[in-house]
Amino acid sequence: MAVTIRKLNVVKASELGKSMKRITLQGDDLADFPENQESGYVKIRFPKNLDNEPTNSNKDYDLRSYTIRAFDLEKRELVLDFLLHGDSGPASKWASSVQIGDSIEIAGPGPAILAAPADWYLFVGDMTALPAIAVNLEKLPPESRGLALLEINSSEDIQDLIKPDAFEVKWIINSNPLNGCEDLIQAFSCVDIKGENPYVWVAGEFELLRFARKLLKHDKSLPKESLYLSCYWKIGANDPEMKKAKAALILFDSIKNLFSFN
Repeated sequence: MAVTIRKLNVVKASELGKSMKRITLQGDDLADFPENQESGYVKIRFPKNLDNEPTNSNKDYDLRSYTIRAFDLEKRELVLDFLLHGDSGPASKWASSVQIGDSIEIAGPGPAILAAPADWYLFVGDMTALPAIAVNLEKLPPESRGLALLEINSSEDIQDLIKPDAFEVKWIINSNPLNGCEDLIQAFSCVDIKGENPYVWVAGEFELLRFARKLLKHDKSLPKESLYLSCYWKIGANDPEMKKAKAALILFDSIKNLFSFN
């Protein structure tokens, strides 16, 4: 099945605290973009060599997945939130210097990733997962209860989230995520998971995924339909290396379960 490539223009850009920028893309290519895909993702295509005109082959691009924060079909506008971490990656570099009128190409969308119905929710993530968690909180039924543990780079990165009134949000400051997420993992380990039918949503750095899989799948034996566990990046690894590490972790867990290794 052919992948639809859409060329869009930047029409808005605003700071979300110290470390994140919200960018609105607009274009007639969004005329057939499906609605209600918030929390799903699009893949943005960043040309690898700006000196040469890229072909339509993905080998000429760095592809990065970004959560759909909002979409307005009538206005043909797509909203994405970008974590700014210098020029170490193509997406952050582009978002840091983007100007109104700049163009970019996207593919997608990928499926929406929303928490299943539950009587109590736990969301755990760092700033790479914040856009997806924010969408999830917005879409929960108003009577929902639960907790969100959100790691941010500084107090200036706290966002005013739309959430159910009874939902608790705890912000955990980590000024240097490249040193690990020990405070987030410690807070996670201390959570008393409540309810008869809880749902736990976790995403962020690779070590957070590793800890979450052990805690929730093995120690607490929560069923897979009550979990969303993923990683969006890995310290010291590029995007392809992170994906290989993630696949290896899942494969190892599957083999361990199959042979009942301790």
